[in-house]
Amino acid sequence: MLSSALAQQIANDITDVIIHNVLITDSEGIVLGSGDQLRVGQFHEASVEVIRSRKMITHNAEDVRQLVGSLPGVTIPLVIDGNVVGTIGLSGPPSQVEQFGLVVKRQTEILMQEAARIGSRRTRERAIEELLRDIADWHHSTLGTGPIERRATTLGFDLESPRVVALIGYSHSGSHVPSDAGPDKVVNALASIFTSRTDLIAPLARSMIAVATRVDAVSPASDHTVMAACSTFITLARELGWSIRIGLGSRATGIEQLNISARDAYDAIQLGSKLEPSSRFHDIERFRLQQAVSVIPDESRLRLAQTILRGLPLQDDWPMLANTVIAWGESAFNSTAAAQRLHIHRNTLTYRLEKIGRAIDRSLGDPGTAISLYLACTMTR
Repeated sequence: MLSSALAQQIANDITDVIIHNVLITDSEGIVLGSGDQLRVGQFHEASVEVIRSRKMITHNAEDVRQLVGSLPGVTIPLVIDGNVVGTIGLSGPPSQVEQFGLVVKRQTEILMQEAARIGSRRTRERAIEELLRDIADWHHSTLGTGPIERRATTLGFDLESPRVVALIGYSHSGSHVPSDAGPDKVVNALASIFTSRTDLIAPLARSMIAVATRVDAVSPASDHTVMAACSTFITLARELGWSIRIGLGSRATGIEQLNISARDAYDAIQLGSKLEPSSRFHDIERFRLQQAVSVIPDESRLRLAQTILRGLPLQDDWPMLANTVIAWGESAFNSTAAAQRLHIHRNTLTYRLEKIGRAIDRSLGDPGTAISLYLACTMTR
């Protein structure tokens, strides 16, 4: 229960304060920490009777002649949850060190309990981190879902309840990101917004945090709640000077779907950072076409682009023409809506589309041509 590192730290700190050597043993009387570090690892026989009797005992110079590894002073039992877990010994004339006895005992027990509490919290945090990583990597695993489900149940999480995975990508470098934007800081900030005990929040990688949060099985309002929480975090991150992006995956139930949701969220960040670089929030539902196109082999994409676009990419104003086609397609090929989206006059849009039609030698009035052109521009993008 008491680590050597903690015992040594406590022994050093108290020794510095009371100017008498302090040592701490385990429940077998072995010294775990001491102001005199040469005594670490030795057997402190004076602790044996203290552990057995559960009482403080003083030893003078005559007493310790027959006790291995012991000096004059006072030895006190350390009790946590009713169990003697070791002793703390103060070296010096008993009349001088006995006055510190109960205060030192109580302070040491408080430090031990706090360390145990923190250790328990850290252990749970690490377990949640491993759980989320296993979910995110499940498509690479040869194991079934059983082991992951059992660990989730042990931690108190029901993975069969509908959830959505959000990934938060952040940067450690750059002029816009202070050094305090580490994983612990980001996780704590997220936990202040995603406050439900059913939410799983943990780092997946050095600069990627995952949140698997519950959503209502049927109500789309819960999706808006998740988006609002993401928006709140973006505002908080901006105030803290952090450079972040959030990718939101699909609704999921069970490990297999949660794995897909996590991959969707990752794709949303990758695609959104290129297609909507000024935005900090990227919902995969906005990028389903681009996600599908991105897995088409490069050779196939190149052939389609060359066949449809012909010499269009050689035009000086190709980037503008490509953006025009994409806006037109994303406006359901409605010219009025596309012109508004591009902030141009409808006649300007008509002129651009006619120019594109001449360049590819096809009529854009043919729905098949319009769709193929939109896909080809999307692929080149």
